[in-house]
Amino acid sequence: MMEFLVFSLAAILTLPVPVLLIFYVFARKFKRHKWKAIHQTANFTAPIFILSVHVLLLVIFEQNFFAFIMIFLLILLGLSLIVQYRKDHDVQLKRAFKGFWRVSFLVFTLFYLGLTVYGLVDRLLG
Repeated sequence: MMEFLVFSLAAILTLPVPVLLIFYVFARKFKRHKWKAIHQTANFTAPIFILSVHVLLLVIFEQNFFAFIMIFLLILLGLSLIVQYRKDHDVQLKRAFKGFWRVSFLVFTLFYLGLTVYGLVDRLLG
C-alpha cells in the first residue's frame, strides 16, 4: 500500500499537466460555471506545480532550491498585499491570499514548462 502511495505521488509530481487536465475535467463536470472550475483547478494544482518545480530543479541542477522557492513565495505574498493596499487602502487577507495563490499557480506553471523545455534540451544536447 505504501509503494502505491509513493508511486502515485511521484507520478503526480512528475506529470502535473495531465493531473491538471484530469482535475479540470472533473471540476467542470461538478461545477456549473466554467470559471469556477478553472479557479478550483488552479487552487488545487498550485502546490503540485510548486513541488514539481522543486523536483525539476533538483534533477536538472542537482541542488536544493526549496529555500529560494519559499522566499520567492513570501515575496509574491508581500507584493500581493502591497498591490491590494495601494488599490483599496484596506487589506483583506483572504482576498490577498487568493490573488497570491492564483499568481503562484501561473508563475510556477510557466516555471515548470520552461524548466521542462530546458531540461529536455540540456539532456539532448549535453
